[in-house]
Amino acid sequence: MTALLKELARQVRSSTIEFLDAAQPSWLTWAPTGTSNHILWHAGHAVWLQDVLCLQSLTGSSRLPAGWAETFGQHCRPPGETKHWPTAAIVRQQLTEQLSDIYAALEAARLTAADATGLGGRIIHGLHDEARHQGEMFLLMKMCQAGLAG
Repeated sequence: MTALLKELARQVRSSTIEFLDAAQPSWLTWAPTGTSNHILWHAGHAVWLQDVLCLQSLTGSSRLPAGWAETFGQHCRPPGETKHWPTAAIVRQQLTEQLSDIYAALEAARLTAADATGLGGRIIHGLHDEARHQGEMFLLMKMCQAGLAG
C-alpha cells in the first residue's frame, strides 16, 4: 500500500508542478471574468490539500507555511481580494518539499492493504482532488495560450 501511495503521489504532484512550470508569469494570477481561481491558486491549494488530507492524517500536525490556509485553503478569502501572492518559485518549492514529506510520512506509517478504506482512502481522495485541480489549471493554460489573458 505504501509503495502504491508513494507512486500515486509522485505522479499527481509531478503533473501539478509541470503545469505551474509551463505557465508564463502573466498567466499565473489571471482568471476569466466570472471565476475567481487561477493557476497559482490551484497549485498552492494542492499544498494545502495534501497537508490537510495526507500529512495531518499521517503525522497529526500541519506543516503549512504561515498564512497558507488563508490564501489557499478551502475557506480562503476570495483570490481577488489577495494582493500579495507567493511567487511561482515559492509555490513550486512547497510542492516539491511537501512531496518529500509525504514520502517520509508514508514510510513511517507503513500502511497495509487493510488501511485502503480508512487512512489510505483519505490520502487517495486528496490525490484525486489534486488531479482534478490540474484539469482547472489545464483549462486556464489553454485560455491563456489562446490569447484570452490580458
